Amino acid sequence: MGTVPASYLPGETQGRGVAAGARVRVYVLIIPDDAERAVGELDRELVVAVPLATALVAGVAWLATRRALRPVEAIRARTASVTATDPRERVEVPDTADEVAELALTINATLQRLEEAATVQRRFVADAAHELRSPLATLLAGLEVATAYPDRADWPAVVSAAGRQTRRLSGLTEELLLLARLDAGAPPAPAARVDLAALAGRLSEEYAEHAGGSPTVDLLVAAPDAATTVFAAPGDLERILRNLLDNALRHAVDRVLLTVARDSAAPGSVLCTVRDDGLGVAEADSERIFERFTRLDESRTRTDGGTGLGLVIARDLAARHGGLLMLAVQPKGSGACFVLRLPAGELMSIRPRP
Repeated sequence: MGTVPASYLPGETQGRGVAAGARVRVYVLIIPDDAERAVGELDRELVVAVPLATALVAGVAWLATRRALRPVEAIRARTASVTATDPRERVEVPDTADEVAELALTINATLQRLEEAATVQRRFVADAAHELRSPLATLLAGLEVATAYPDRADWPAVVSAAGRQTRRLSGLTEELLLLARLDAGAPPAPAARVDLAALAGRLSEEYAEHAGGSPTVDLLVAAPDAATTVFAAPGDLERILRNLLDNALRHAVDRVLLTVARDSAAPGSVLCTVRDDGLGVAEADSERIFERFTRLDESRTRTDGGTGLGLVIARDLAARHGGLLMLAVQPKGSGACFVLRLPAGELMSIRPRP
């Protein structure tokens, strides 16, 4: 029921007594039986139509979802077959150019990194086993020969040789443990302000006392009036310098020069260089020497060769302190020059290895 403006009525109706602007009430009469019959017919149709429509929509949605997720299931099945010891599997990338394809590409990139890490780990274990086996075999052979012929053995020489191999084993074990801590992201040691020039002077005096001759270690503080203080873990900083000096002394002929100065090319940094007068390093090997267990042919012929881990540890520790360690390019035959750059006296954060 409602009211209808008089203007909506036919013109003749308005002319027969309905004033313009007046409202008219219109009453609609519906018979209850007809209404109930119409509602009943609609209910009967809906009882059949609604379930059929619901089933149809559900079926279409199930088929569409199953088809859309089929590549995801293939990716899941292939990924489930990947193991840590053999991560060479790769998932198939669908040509749909959608999010599923991006997921497959991301998984393949992750598997590639996992394979590379596993390869590096296997090579590291093999190299470590080889490095440990060599001094152990030498030590065992010397002791067995001396034990088999005790009357003819030169026991002082046997003990001296055993001591050298034991020290070599001890140093290698310590470096392996340090590398393991660095790889595991161990918390850094407490940092403090350290005068790099003073530390270099103390180490140069210590090495000069123990060397007892050639090669010698000379210290040069290029700018004594400038601050050479850095903010670092004292033990880590000493380890870096010791590793660089040990490496230089193994290859030097007569002299190792250690310099400390403020870096004029990079204000706010302290520069430390360790230079020897040996044969030097070829430019092609300037980065390879920072790989684990890498020793050049010339160093392998020495009886006091290193473990191949000192430069790796030194670069890693320098990076944790916001610094940089690199090999400067030198003319052939003019020795090797390692450059260590550290922020000067700034409260920098020591970052664990990623």
